[in-house]
Amino acid sequence: MISRFVANGRVFSIVQTPTSDIRRTELTITLRGAHGWDFVVPGWRDVSFGISGEIAYVWSARSIIVLPSHKDADPKVIPFDEEDIIVVFVAGPCWLLVCETSVWLIGPDGEKGQAHFREVVEEASFDGHIVVVRDVDSAEYRFEVSATNLVEIIDS
Repeated sequence: MISRFVANGRVFSIVQTPTSDIRRTELTITLRGAHGWDFVVPGWRDVSFGISGEIAYVWSARSIIVLPSHKDADPKVIPFDEEDIIVVFVAGPCWLLVCETSVWLIGPDGEKGQAHFREVVEEASFDGHIVVVRDVDSAEYRFEVSATNLVEIIDS
Protein backbone atom coordinates (compact mmCIF):
# COMPACT_ATOMS: atom_id res chain seq x y z
CA MET A 1 0.00 0.00 0.00
CA ILE A 2 1.26 3.48 -0.88
CA SER A 3 0.17 6.57 1.06
CA ARG A 4 1.08 10.17 0.34
CA PHE A 5 0.64 13.22 2.47
CA VAL A 6 1.74 16.83 2.44
CA ALA A 7 3.16 18.63 5.46
CA ASN A 8 4.06 22.29 5.00
CA GLY A 9 5.01 21.85 1.35
CA ARG A 10 6.87 18.57 1.88
CA VAL A 11 5.45 15.60 -0.03
CA PHE A 12 6.00 12.26 1.68
CA SER A 13 5.36 8.84 0.15
CA ILE A 14 5.03 5.88 2.45
CA VAL A 15 5.07 2.35 1.12
CA GLN A 16 3.85 -0.32 3.55
CA THR A 17 4.82 -3.88 2.76
CA PRO A 18 3.29 -6.54 4.98
CA THR A 19 5.43 -9.56 5.72
CA SER A 20 4.41 -13.12 6.47
CA ASP A 21 5.03 -12.32 10.14
CA ILE A 22 2.25 -10.14 11.63
CA ARG A 23 4.81 -8.75 14.05
CA ARG A 24 6.59 -6.97 11.17
CA THR A 25 5.62 -4.47 8.50
CA GLU A 26 8.26 -2.89 6.30
CA LEU A 27 7.99 0.85 5.65
CA THR A 28 9.79 2.87 3.03
CA ILE A 29 9.39 6.61 3.55
CA THR A 30 10.45 9.02 0.83
CA LEU A 31 10.57 12.80 0.87
CA ARG A 32 10.24 14.17 -2.63
CA GLY A 33 13.68 15.15 -3.86
CA ALA A 34 15.45 13.05 -1.23
CA HIS A 35 16.38 9.43 -0.82
CA GLY A 36 14.14 6.97 1.02
CA TRP A 37 14.44 5.46 4.46
CA ASP A 38 13.52 1.91 5.42
CA PHE A 39 12.00 0.86 8.73
CA VAL A 40 10.53 -2.30 10.23
CA VAL A 41 7.55 -1.65 12.51
CA PRO A 42 5.03 -3.91 14.26
CA GLY A 43 2.39 -5.20 11.89
CA TRP A 44 -0.50 -5.78 14.29
CA ARG A 45 -1.67 -2.10 14.27
CA ASP A 46 -2.13 0.24 11.34
CA VAL A 47 0.55 2.81 10.62
CA SER A 48 -0.84 6.30 11.34
CA PHE A 49 0.16 9.85 10.42
CA GLY A 50 0.21 13.20 12.20
CA ILE A 51 1.10 16.82 11.51
CA SER A 52 1.50 19.54 14.13
CA GLY A 53 2.88 22.85 12.92
CA GLU A 54 6.19 22.06 11.22
CA ILE A 55 6.36 18.56 12.69
CA ALA A 56 5.23 15.61 10.57
CA TYR A 57 5.32 12.11 12.03
CA VAL A 58 4.29 8.52 11.56
CA TRP A 59 3.58 6.06 14.35
CA SER A 60 3.09 2.37 14.75
CA ALA A 61 2.24 0.27 17.79
CA ARG A 62 5.68 0.73 19.33
CA SER A 63 7.44 3.80 17.88
CA ILE A 64 7.13 7.29 16.48
CA ILE A 65 9.07 8.27 13.36
CA VAL A 66 9.59 12.04 13.23
CA LEU A 67 9.91 12.94 9.56
CA PRO A 68 12.63 15.27 8.28
CA SER A 69 11.91 18.96 7.89
CA HIS A 70 14.08 19.18 4.75
CA LYS A 71 15.62 16.81 2.22
CA ASP A 72 19.10 16.84 3.79
CA ALA A 73 17.87 15.59 7.18
CA ASP A 74 17.00 12.08 8.34
CA PRO A 75 13.96 10.86 10.27
CA LYS A 76 14.27 10.38 14.02
CA VAL A 77 12.85 7.24 15.63
CA ILE A 78 11.40 7.41 19.14
CA PRO A 79 10.95 3.85 20.42
CA PHE A 80 8.20 3.08 22.93
CA ASP A 81 7.96 -0.42 24.37
CA GLU A 82 5.62 0.14 27.31
CA GLU A 83 2.30 -0.55 25.57
CA ASP A 84 0.64 -0.27 22.14
CA ILE A 85 0.27 3.33 20.98
CA ILE A 86 -3.26 4.30 19.86
CA VAL A 87 -2.78 7.99 19.02
CA VAL A 88 0.06 10.54 19.27
CA PHE A 89 -0.12 14.30 19.83
CA VAL A 90 2.62 16.94 19.93
CA ALA A 91 2.46 18.83 23.24
CA GLY A 92 4.96 21.69 22.96
CA PRO A 93 8.41 20.08 23.24
CA CYS A 94 6.84 16.79 24.42
CA TRP A 95 5.13 13.80 22.86
CA LEU A 96 1.73 12.83 24.25
CA LEU A 97 1.03 9.13 23.65
CA VAL A 98 -2.40 7.67 24.26
CA CYS A 99 -2.02 3.92 24.63
CA GLU A 100 -4.36 0.97 25.17
CA THR A 101 -4.76 1.55 28.92
CA SER A 102 -2.60 4.60 29.66
CA VAL A 103 -1.44 8.01 28.60
CA TRP A 104 2.22 9.06 28.59
CA LEU A 105 3.95 12.42 28.27
CA ILE A 106 7.52 12.06 27.05
CA GLY A 107 9.73 15.11 27.48
CA PRO A 108 12.60 16.24 25.26
CA ASP A 109 15.16 14.66 27.60
CA GLY A 110 13.25 11.37 27.88
CA GLU A 111 11.49 12.19 31.15
CA LYS A 112 8.05 10.62 31.41
CA GLY A 113 4.73 11.46 33.02
CA GLN A 114 2.04 8.80 32.95
CA ALA A 115 -1.45 7.83 34.02
CA HIS A 116 -3.07 4.39 33.82
CA PHE A 117 -6.72 3.41 33.39
CA ARG A 118 -8.77 0.38 34.45
CA GLU A 119 -10.25 -0.19 30.99
CA VAL A 120 -9.12 0.04 27.37
CA VAL A 121 -9.05 3.51 25.84
CA GLU A 122 -11.62 4.07 23.11
CA GLU A 123 -10.90 7.67 22.07
CA ALA A 124 -8.85 10.73 22.95
CA SER A 125 -8.61 14.40 22.06
CA PHE A 126 -6.09 17.13 22.82
CA ASP A 127 -6.55 20.89 22.52
CA GLY A 128 -2.89 21.78 23.09
CA HIS A 129 -3.37 22.07 26.84
CA ILE A 130 -5.91 19.47 28.04
CA VAL A 131 -6.06 15.82 26.98
CA VAL A 132 -9.40 14.05 27.32
CA VAL A 133 -9.46 10.24 27.29
CA ARG A 134 -12.60 8.08 27.20
CA ASP A 135 -12.51 4.36 27.86
CA VAL A 136 -14.78 1.54 26.63
CA ASP A 137 -17.00 1.96 29.72
CA SER A 138 -17.50 5.65 28.80
CA ALA A 139 -15.47 6.84 31.80
CA GLU A 140 -13.81 10.13 30.92
CA TYR A 141 -10.46 11.31 32.24
CA ARG A 142 -9.01 14.80 31.80
CA PHE A 143 -5.40 15.83 32.26
CA GLU A 144 -3.66 19.16 32.01
CA VAL A 145 -0.28 19.00 30.30
CA SER A 146 2.04 21.01 32.53
CA ALA A 147 5.68 21.06 31.42
CA THR A 148 6.50 17.33 31.40
CA ASN A 149 3.76 16.33 33.85
CA LEU A 150 0.18 15.14 33.48
CA VAL A 151 -2.07 16.68 36.13
CA GLU A 152 -5.45 14.98 36.47
CA ILE A 153 -8.39 17.37 36.48
CA ILE A 154 -10.96 16.27 39.03
CA ASP A 155 -14.39 17.82 38.57
CA SER A 156 -15.83 18.92 41.87
